[in-house]
Amino acid sequence: MTATADFRQMAQYIGLAICGLMVRTAFGVFGILWGIIREIVNGVFRVTIGVIMAILSTIAFFGFILWLFTL
Repeated sequence: MTATADFRQMAQYIGLAICGLMVRTAFGVFGILWGIIREIVNGVFRVTIGVIMAILSTIAFFGFILWLFTL
């Protein structure tokens, strides 16, 4: 009976270790994917802000040139 109980307990420990490893692996993969998606979104956001600033700067520059012509 003791050998059977020891075997069952060892099987339970091995099962818990395997489940823990699977959960940690799943969270690790999710973390990597989340990091990639976050970097893509941040890059798109930075490019969008850069394009908007370039357009506003161009408008301001030509507006300044036109204002100088009116002096």
